[in-house]
Amino acid sequence: MLSGNRARTRLFVRTRPPFSQALSMAQATRNSAPLVVHSDDPIENVTSWFQANQKPILYGVGAVIVAAGAIFLFRTTNANAREKASAALYQAQAPLSEGKLPEAQAALQKVATRYASTASGQQAAILLAQVLFDQKQYDAGIKVLESASGSAGADFSASLQGLIGAGYDAKGDHMKAAEHFEKASGLAKFELDKGQFRASEARSLMSGKKMDEAKKIWEDLATREGFPFAQEAKVRLGEIAGSVK
Repeated sequence: MLSGNRARTRLFVRTRPPFSQALSMAQATRNSAPLVVHSDDPIENVTSWFQANQKPILYGVGAVIVAAGAIFLFRTTNANAREKASAALYQAQAPLSEGKLPEAQAALQKVATRYASTASGQQAAILLAQVLFDQKQYDAGIKVLESASGSAGADFSASLQGLIGAGYDAKGDHMKAAEHFEKASGLAKFELDKGQFRASEARSLMSGKKMDEAKKIWEDLATREGFPFAQEAKVRLGEIAGSVK
């Protein structure tokens, strides 16, 4: 009986089972033929059982502790990254507020690249694109926004698509702009934002001489009483009606 216990001990030392297997092995050991002699003392019985099964139990407990530690480390690391990204964004905005565009561009580029997966990194990409648009570097600004949209969270996806549309509009590609404004409207969370992006889409379509498509959008927006774009929609419908004549 003792040699059987030693064999099991050697087995556990050679192959450390993962948590789920460890619990299964503990259960199997408990259900198998007894490895120790039971006495009438319940405390002695519990102690004997634990001695016979302590390794699989400890492996299971160890796996839980390691998993909990990994989760804590992940959350702590993410929190530290967010704090660093926020501080870096704050510093990068200083030259922007002073009108030093080349310096601001370089600083924002670093934040947008290094902290791309954070909210601050995505805000930096938006500010960087606006700086580039101000310098009429529309293609460069659109490239920054498209790159940022790949890792953008739900809070920034609509804004990024809307700015891409604004970039295409500024460079004269109105149909491409309309496509991105439509995407932005689909991604927006609130009705006000959805309507504003649809209004931008309709303006781009009008600039691209697609009056019939623009008219359908304005007709829908004109029914949204209480929203700021509803009044504009009625005015635009009058413009379209006048242009047809």
